[in-house]
Formats: sequence, structure tokens, C-alpha cells
Amino acid sequence: MEPDRRIRRIAIVGGGFAGWLAAISLTRKLAGQVSIHVIDAPESGTAGLAETTIPPVLDLLRFLGVDQNDFIDKTQSTYSLGAKLSDWNPGQSFWRPYGAFGALIERRPFYHFWHKAKASGLQPKPEFFSNEIAMALGNRFIFPTNSLGVAQGLRYALNIDIALATRYLRNMAERAGVIRLEKKLVGATRREDGFLDELEFEDGGKLRADLYIDNSGARGQLLGEILGVPWESWQQWLPADRVLTAPVALEETRPPYLLIGAREAGWAWRAPLQQVLSLGYVYSGAHQSDDVALAELRAVAGADFLAEPRRTAIASGRRRHAWEKNVVALGAAASGIEPLVSVDVHLVTSAIFNLLDHFPDRQFDPANIASYNATVSAELDRIRDYAILHYQLARRDEPFWKQAAGAAPPESSRSASRSTAPPAASSSAATNCSPTSTGSGSSKARASRRGITTRWSTRSTSNR
Repeated sequence: MEPDRRIRRIAIVGGGFAGWLAAISLTRKLAGQVSIHVIDAPESGTAGLAETTIPPVLDLLRFLGVDQNDFIDKTQSTYSLGAKLSDWNPGQSFWRPYGAFGALIERRPFYHFWHKAKASGLQPKPEFFSNEIAMALGNRFIFPTNSLGVAQGLRYALNIDIALATRYLRNMAERAGVIRLEKKLVGATRREDGFLDELEFEDGGKLRADLYIDNSGARGQLLGEILGVPWESWQQWLPADRVLTAPVALEETRPPYLLIGAREAGWAWRAPLQQVLSLGYVYSGAHQSDDVALAELRAVAGADFLAEPRRTAIASGRRRHAWEKNVVALGAAASGIEPLVSVDVHLVTSAIFNLLDHFPDRQFDPANIASYNATVSAELDRIRDYAILHYQLARRDEPFWKQAAGAAPPESSRSASRSTAPPAASSSAATNCSPTSTGSGSSKARASRRGITTRWSTRSTSNR
């Protein structure tokens, strides 16, 4: 009779949204097979700060068995059709809708015809070719399952209050049997084969598990400090390293999209929740002092803050690999990217789903771990390159923007632009994700000359 090698105990170091999402996801998939402990800090999140997402968040809610209306009500979420970005080229703007832009014409991507029309002197309007942009411009939203047959292909995401969403997931997980330990981790012991053995806490307690999930933030207490997996920085391409966030009172209208505006040393966003408007300013400390950055956020707000602004460090980059021995890193412990492309929730979800696809036994097959790391790294590279593209195509004169635009793009983006793809696949990526400027018709051409690709796809999602 073969010994039982199944994973029986999982320890998640770090709560927060990512930690509790991992806990409830693993519980839902492995119910009755494992016990799960979350080592958490006292609740400290500030309500009124939005986490922007992309459409696959709806798939996540369905996977969790969550009623979408209940989640939206209890997390003060709002609907988002995409983002409008302004002043990347001063005085101009472009849209980043969540749905397809245009349609295939004779099996060719729509952007070819868009640029041909621009080159011919025509001035096509983006809202004529995108349901999401048309709805956003009219401050309108309708569920794609509506009985009127209107905009049935509409794709949308959510702006969620991250503190309330964390509480929501924690309540779900604890009701499902996940055990929360409010303790401070001070170290861990290792076995002779290098695997993690036990966690050690400040109060002298210990905890042994088969599988450890490191959600300890950019510090990476388990994967980085104890197992020694190095951090690879992306700061040469994504120089912003700080973010200021604060809520203000809602404006008269609540637009169903994210507003992003370029500033002197970074960029600012405005994301509405149900009761407040969440503001953020992402900037580079090497190009702007914290005091000046706070003044920038006040200028963006145009009103009094409803809570003290919160400053957080951003570390753009990733661990060389996210899974080492019996430790899997999640969230900022695995990778970091500024919120320009709204993928924090998506990356955590994708990592959890991939972990479930590669779920190990206590032998921890190296080939299985390598497959997980390759899958996660490939997605990170695509998303990183997509974020970098926003800076490479900017046309601003400030030092921050010149530095970002002048950096040689990663080899992954250059090689992707040289690769070939079937017309249908190429079209889908280009129409769903390429930034389509309302002020300039040459962004695709500039990308081609720089050797950058705009191909980036996410998990598909069915609409509500």
C-alpha cells in the first residue's frame, strides 16, 4: 500500500485581499482535504480606497459561488467599462475599453483599417466602433443580459473597495473553516533538504505545514529572506516607486470608467465607488519629493480629503521564480507592478488558479513546480510589457517621462513583435487591448518602429 502523500495542512503568511482570496479559493476546491491557517495582522485597511480590476474578476466571483449583487452591495463596488487616459501626449487622450474595438474585416485586425482611414484624412470616432466607449461617454451602463437586446457583447469590470472586499473574503473563509492566527512571524526552520519545516512566532509558538504560501508583501519573508530567491527589478522600465491614495466626496456624476491623467512625475487616477471618489497618484521619488506629490494629489482632488492620504511604496519587478520547494509566493511577495493596467486582483487570481492546476503532493515534483513557474512568468512578462508600452509611446518632455520612454524595451516585447500568429488570435489581442488614441493615429506605427508589441490578452469572461 502506497503511503499517503497528499497535502494536509496549508499555512498562508499574510492576510489582506490576496491571502484571504487564496484561503477561500483553496477551501472551495479542496474542502475536507486540508486544514488552512492564515497568519494575519490586525485589520488596518482604510475604507474608501478603490482597487480597479479587469473583466475576469466576474469569473472569480462565479468560481467562489458569490452572488454578484451581494458582493457589489457589501463592497461598495461600481461598474467600469474601461479607462480614459489623458495627456500622455499633452492635450490628447485615448481610450482603453474592456471590450473589442471594431471587428475583423476580411480576417484582418480592425486597427489596420482605422489607421488607413486616418492616413486618408478621415476622422473616425472611437465611440462608433466600441460599445464600451459609447456607453462611457454617455455616462451609461446596461447589463449585457438585458431584455432589450442592447450591447449584448458589453464587457465590464468592477471598482471595489479593497478593505471591504478583504473583510468579505475573510468572513467567507472563516465560515468555511479557515483558521485565523493573529501572530507576528519572526522566523522559520528548514529541513535537511532545504524545505521549510516550521514557522516561528514572536510569542514563542510554532506552526508546521506541508505547503506554505508567502503573502508577506514585497519583503517576501519566506521565499525571499529564508529561501533566498532573488528579486528582479523592473524599475528601469517602470520608474514610479510610490503611490498616494485618498478618498474625496463623490462628484455630481459617477462615470462608469476609470480616469487616468499624466502628471509631471507620474500619473493620477480617479475611480468612483458607491459613496466616495477614490483618488491615487503614482510617482517617482527620484523625480519628485513627497511634499510636492501630496500637492499634486490635492490638485487632482480639487476638494478636501475624507481621510488622511496614504503613501505606499511600489516595487516593480518579481522574484526570479514564485515557487521554490514547498513555498509559493503570492501578491507583492511574488511580483509587483504599478496599478496603471489594473491587474493586481487578476494576477493574484491567476496565480491561485495556476496553483490549483499544479497542486502538488508532499513529494513536490520539480517538473510540476517548473511548469507553474514558467506559466506564471510568461503571463507576468506579457503584462509588464503592456504596462511599459504606455510609457514607451508617451510624448512628454519632463525628465520622468523621458527616462521611461527612452529605456530600451525588454527582449520579450521585441521578440513577441517579431513572432507570427494566426489572424484571428492576432486580431483578438489587438482589438481588445491596444490603446487607441483620439488625438493621434500613429501609436501603432510608433510601436512597430520601436519593436514593441501591443499583443496582450487576459482570460475571457462571459458577461452577466
